[in-house]
Amino acid sequence: MVTLSTDTEEFFDLTYSNEPASYYYLILEVKIHSVKAAWYHSTKNLITGFASYPFDGSFRRLLESYPFLASEFKEVLVCVESSNYLLAPKNIIDGANPEIFQLSNALDKDSEALRTTDLVNLKSEVVHPISMDLESEITSSFKHVKIISHIAPRIEHELNTLRSVQSQTAIYAHIAPESLDVRVYLENKLSLANAYYQTGKEDIAYYLLYASEVMDVNPEKTNLVLSGGINIGDEVWVLLSKYWKNIALVEPLSRIEISDKLSGDKAIPYHHLTHALLCAS
Repeated sequence: MVTLSTDTEEFFDLTYSNEPASYYYLILEVKIHSVKAAWYHSTKNLITGFASYPFDGSFRRLLESYPFLASEFKEVLVCVESSNYLLAPKNIIDGANPEIFQLSNALDKDSEALRTTDLVNLKSEVVHPISMDLESEITSSFKHVKIISHIAPRIEHELNTLRSVQSQTAIYAHIAPESLDVRVYLENKLSLANAYYQTGKEDIAYYLLYASEVMDVNPEKTNLVLSGGINIGDEVWVLLSKYWKNIALVEPLSRIEISDKLSGDKAIPYHHLTHALLCAS
């Protein structure tokens, strides 16, 4: 299992710390045992902070421990991470219908509600369940908040990126503590989106090779772009390098700047958070 630290980690550029919170977007990525955060100063077009906090499932207790998260931001974007999602074409399939969703996915009707996040580039939507208690805590904790599926901004960013480069076939993978998100794009079209349970680097390599085989993609000729729990030269990177010649880490959103004070390997696992700004109001 690839494990990511659930200890508190914070690094900030405090240059603009005295300016109102209303200048900022707060991006929160909710995982099983942690919440990652990024602060975006909208008038400076600048990411000024990254952080990770332990999470026990309660937003109320999270904000009690870190009350500055409850400031009145311009908008709070909450990305709820879950491997339990469905991509549905808009106006063709009502994926938010519990009966349709449960044909391929799990839903606890007593404790979960189905929610959707629109995908502009695909003219479709991500359907995902969220705990009713968690949703209630999130909406009551922030004045300006939008809850989205974690997968939506990643797909939007990936399609934007592929349209701007010559090679439009690629595999994107995000490594979470117990899962691996894999998306395969063939000629600029999303052809596979799936999540796999993983217990370590061997599982990660296996599922990426499996997805490549299923989609008839040659690892030696296809770009592999990684995010999450990985860094250049670590054990996962070294193993995957045996099969892929072209591996890269995901880039932050190109239209924004990240403070020089946030550079370095520690910031890499947070870069994908910037993609959530594509879903801002």
